[in-house]
Amino acid sequence: MQQQFTATEIAQAVGSSAVAYLGTGSFGETWRVQKQDQDAAYKIIYRDDSSSERLKREIQSYRRVASTNVVRLDDAFRLTIGERQCATLMFEYIDGGDLTDAISTARPTSDQLSNLASGLLHGLSALHSADLLHRDLKPANIALRGGDYSHPVILDLGLAKLLDVESITRYPQAIGTPMYMAPEQLRGERALRASDLWAVGAVLYEAATGNHPFLTSGETITWEEFFERLKEKPVAPDSIPSEISALINRCLSDPPHKRGTVAKAIVRLKGN
Repeated sequence: MQQQFTATEIAQAVGSSAVAYLGTGSFGETWRVQKQDQDAAYKIIYRDDSSSERLKREIQSYRRVASTNVVRLDDAFRLTIGERQCATLMFEYIDGGDLTDAISTARPTSDQLSNLASGLLHGLSALHSADLLHRDLKPANIALRGGDYSHPVILDLGLAKLLDVESITRYPQAIGTPMYMAPEQLRGERALRASDLWAVGAVLYEAATGNHPFLTSGETITWEEFFERLKEKPVAPDSIPSEISALINRCLSDPPHKRGTVAKAIVRLKGN
């Protein structure tokens, strides 16, 4: 999607000139908004039928999530931008960029990689304990506090569910960008807690190696070819700590039940 609003339009809408464009995703665009007592990220939803009241009800579920590894979601409201009324989610602003930026710059140390794994698992544990799934965990949805691999923060909080999107995994003709969704999601089946674990495995492999476990950057292949690749797990380099290699291997198991649970994964990490 293309950016739809200018800085001038956003500044007028929020009543502050201190705004900065952060990016555009599947559902809308995000802006940093600074006011006297606020430093927030505004997620502006493009869909005109997004109900702010329904979003506020959903936010109550996320208020049960208390983790430094999950972004704080503060409010939902309709923002008037020019002549448009847009449902808007207000998150805490995380300074430091996202995992996509970090991966393109440098590989994490062994300690940073272990801390990244631990942080992601603890963040998912907090979400799952509140009976919530993320469904779309990927490098672009993971911020790094201070730009440090050791301090991941899970973003977006399953916006596919929040926005009642029919499916964010409907079959396109081909894959043009790296995928982080579990095989069952890509087949159009119901997402599971184990689906989030698959994403952890894919994300950790890419953070450690700079490469997606199944795809080459910029590559376009058919779905049939992609699903064939999923049958064989990637071989983790010897430079990856053994406990992280084992975690990646379990997470990238095609049958969901073989991925284990977040709780067991955390215990295994602590034991190494």
